[in-house]
Amino acid sequence: MMRETHRLYKILFYVFSCFVMLYSSSIKAQNKNEKILKKVTKYFGELEKEGIQACIHNEPEVAKAIKQGKYEKKYDIFMDGCNESVSHYGLFETDTKHLLTTLYNNKDSDFIIINMINPKDRSTLISKSTFTFSRKKNEKELYIINNHYEYNEEKKKYELIKDSSISNFNVEEKMKLIEDYLYYKKENSISDKSRNKPYSGSYYVVARINGKFLIKEVLDYSSEN
Repeated sequence: MMRETHRLYKILFYVFSCFVMLYSSSIKAQNKNEKILKKVTKYFGELEKEGIQACIHNEPEVAKAIKQGKYEKKYDIFMDGCNESVSHYGLFETDTKHLLTTLYNNKDSDFIIINMINPKDRSTLISKSTFTFSRKKNEKELYIINNHYEYNEEKKKYELIKDSSISNFNVEEKMKLIEDYLYYKKENSISDKSRNKPYSGSYYVVARINGKFLIKEVLDYSSEN
């Protein structure tokens, strides 16, 4: 009887220990994911602020009026335009966080998320369409989020459409170039350093490379997208 009781205690202790380890691991992973999400929010928030400041700086007369507290109506209209001109950073943040909390939540696999201005954007709006694509390392499936504006004839206004269309953009080729550059350090048209020549595109990358999280802008020096 004593032997069976001792054996039962050992089993219960083992089960309890496993539960504590799993719970602790889950809490650590959750805290790590929350830190990453906060970094993403901060990164795109800072880009948004920089964009608004640049918008104001490009119109010195309006900037002067803002400082002097004049032309309140004109100021509001102008600031609405500045906010619209950087609204794509909000889409980058939203789509990146969506992927992090669904596809890559508490996962250890390496991945790359790429945000860019939609190369096929044809709208006349100040707001820019965006294109986000992503996949895990050594996998073939690409995840695509395409944000574009379409005019609604009934409502007489543009509406944001979110789907997974590609719009004739060679996403597989671009993904491969970025993967080669970030994962394997292969020199190609992608670079996070200036090459003192015009670049055709800018990508905002959020990734896990060799288990380490990174977030940075890389430039595309190919002749076209």
